Amino acid sequence: RNVRNIVLHELCSVDHAARNEVEGFESLKLSDRSKSKRLLQLFQKDLLPGITGQILTSKNARDGSIQKQMVSKRWKYFGYIIMFTVNAGMLFYVFLFAIQQNRHRQIAWIQSFFIWWL
Repeated sequence: RNVRNIVLHELCSVDHAARNEVEGFESLKLSDRSKSKRLLQLFQKDLLPGITGQILTSKNARDGSIQKQMVSKRWKYFGYIIMFTVNAGMLFYVFLFAIQQNRHRQIAWIQSFFIWWL
């Protein structure tokens, strides 16, 4: 008898939440992308057990209130150039280290490098 009440209460709360979501979809006139994003969030929440799903819900609520700032293409390209330069510099440093090793270690290094590269 007690299990029946618990299940009935859970079904009622799920029905209420589903109706709220449908009303939100209809009243807010969301774009297809926003609808897809919201459906994915709800699907992920359903797959996560207990408190983990509630944490995801809390995170999504916080993320929704944050205003995202657009970055100009100039700064974006500048960041790409900086990242490429840093990566190339580190790769060059590793190369300088490798050429100071004996032949067997160089071969081992280049093989491991190609495995890492793939």
